[in-house]
Amino acid sequence: MQLRLEGAEELSIPRERVYQLLTNPDFIARSLPDAQEVIVQSDGTVEAKIKVGISFVTANMQIKLKITDKVPNQHARLMAEGSGSGSTMKITSDFDLDGDRPTRMKWKADAEITGLMAGMGSSILKGFSEKKVREIFDGIKKAMEGQP
Repeated sequence: MQLRLEGAEELSIPRERVYQLLTNPDFIARSLPDAQEVIVQSDGTVEAKIKVGISFVTANMQIKLKITDKVPNQHARLMAEGSGSGSTMKITSDFDLDGDRPTRMKWKADAEITGLMAGMGSSILKGFSEKKVREIFDGIKKAMEGQP
C-alpha cells in the first residue's frame, strides 16, 4: 500500500537553527514518538524500536532512519525502513525551508507499507498516518522552540 502525505509548518526560530535540528540525528532520536529504545550510530543512523498501534493491531517495529540529500539551510531527506509483526514499511520524507523568523517548512512523505498493516485498508491507515504526522510535527515544533 502506498501513502502520500504533505503539509507545511511555520516555526518562530531562524531557518539555520531549524535546519541544524532537523539534520541532527540526536535531535531526531529524542523526537520520535512511541519510541521504546533508540540508538544513534556513529555514522548518524538512528535505530529505534517503536510501538505502533492502529485500530485493533499493535506492532513493535524495528526501524532505521538516515538523513540524506542535505542542502544546508534549505533541504534534506529522511529515509526510514522498518519491519516487525508481519509488516514492513519504507518512508521517504523531504523537507524544504524558506524564510527566516518565521521559517516556513514544506514537507512531503511517501510511505510503502506491506504485510498485516497494509491489510487494514487505506482509509484507516491514512487517518492514522495523518494523526501520527501531526503528533510528530507538534513534538518537533515544541522541542525546537524550546531549544536555546
